[in-house]
Amino acid sequence: MADDKLEIKDYNPGETVFAEGDPGTSAYIVESGMVEITKGSGHGSSLMLASIKAGEMFGEMALIDSSPRMATAMAIGKTRLVVIPKAAFSKLLGKTDVVIRTVLTTLMERLRQQTDRNIKNTL
Repeated sequence: MADDKLEIKDYNPGETVFAEGDPGTSAYIVESGMVEITKGSGHGSSLMLASIKAGEMFGEMALIDSSPRMATAMAIGKTRLVVIPKAAFSKLLGKTDVVIRTVLTTLMERLRQQTDRNIKNTL
C-alpha cells in the first residue's frame, strides 16, 4: 500500500485491529461489521468504551495528537474496514487552517484526559 492511499482490509471475529499502547498509524471507517473499543484496567479487567458500526470512524485520535492508542479495537463478527494511513490523514489535515488544527489537538487532549478520569472512576 502506498503511504497515502486508502485500502480495504477484512477482519475475522475477535481479530485485533490495534492494541492499547500501539502507535497510531491509521484511522478506520467501518464499511461492514462492527468494532468494539475496550480499555484495560491494569487489574485484568477491561471496560467497553464504544461499539463502532458501519459508517463510523475510529482511531483518529492517535493521528490528530500523535499519542499512543488509548484503547484496543477488536472486530466483532466479520468486519470490513477502510484503512486511512497517517500520511493520507496528515495530508488532509495539513490543508486545514492552523486554528482548526489547534482546536482539534486541544479537543483530543481534553477527551483523552476525561476518558482516563472516567475509566479510573469506573474501574
